[in-house]
Amino acid sequence: MIKTVLHGAFRQLIIILLLISVVPLFAAAYLGDEIFSPHRRALQSYHLDYLKHPKLYGLKIRKYGCLDGKAPCLLVEADAQQGMGKRGKKLHRQMQAKGIKLPTYGKYRGMLVLLHGRNGRKEDLLPVAERFVAAGFRCLIPDLPAHGDSPLSSMAFGSSDFERHLPRRIVEDARQHFNLPKEPVSLWGLSMGGAFAVSAASADPKFWNALVVLSSFSQLDQVMDNNLPAKWQGFDSAIYLFLNASQLLRGRPTTLSMTPQKWAKDVTTSSLVVHGQKDYFIPLVQGKKLFTAINSPHKKWITVPRGGHANILSTPMPLYAEMSSFLIKSLQPQQL
Repeated sequence: MIKTVLHGAFRQLIIILLLISVVPLFAAAYLGDEIFSPHRRALQSYHLDYLKHPKLYGLKIRKYGCLDGKAPCLLVEADAQQGMGKRGKKLHRQMQAKGIKLPTYGKYRGMLVLLHGRNGRKEDLLPVAERFVAAGFRCLIPDLPAHGDSPLSSMAFGSSDFERHLPRRIVEDARQHFNLPKEPVSLWGLSMGGAFAVSAASADPKFWNALVVLSSFSQLDQVMDNNLPAKWQGFDSAIYLFLNASQLLRGRPTTLSMTPQKWAKDVTTSSLVVHGQKDYFIPLVQGKKLFTAINSPHKKWITVPRGGHANILSTPMPLYAEMSSFLIKSLQPQQL
């Protein structure tokens, strides 16, 4: 009788312990999907305007499924016959005011790979590409894993081996497909795309001519800490424990490996780090830590006075002119 009761109690204890461990793991798996496999945004009306009427923006836009379709890309170049769009003309005026002469529209100084942020897609960066094309850079814009039209289901903020070499492989594939010249090539990344860019620049430092990082972070777990709801404050250690356990069980990188600050020590190319003073999603101190960690002898920091995380590119500051100037001067590092 006593033995039966003890056996039943032991079985109940095992069930309780399993529930205590399994339920948090399921919850962590759900959280992991929210973070690493975010909801994909549909094409917006302005995306379609660019894609259907590129001449209105002075552009030629070609599509290609880089890496056998794993990284759908847009190659954005100048339509020299059509001439610059309004954004390109504005940048041209700003560059003239800085005393920097731009090449004839349709002539290129090099290629610029543009990497979007989390919840973004390649088409988001078409207005960005319009400006940089006017500055003399053909632009290559991929969908990063788990975003846009990418067939991949999850991403790891640039920490996996596949993601570290992804930008370089995309460039090499696009060069061959479009028969492009071997010209200087640089990286530009926004937020999550900045982490991908730092990772790529650290993996292949001699391949990249310059690196521009906007609104990015030094450690992912610190960003998560900063954005935890008040009711979850104090439980962060447990949350990360189960989240990382879930990632390991699924054969994915953990948050512990998502540390651009560590990758930055291997970044030796000319680097520009830009951060908004009023960025409350990824605080300014995160960008400063990343900048400090970069090991390049030619690096520059810009604080955008009214810049938040969402409006870093749309404040009164002529940021595109600053970035374009840096990229142009990076072709002659002694000018930095």
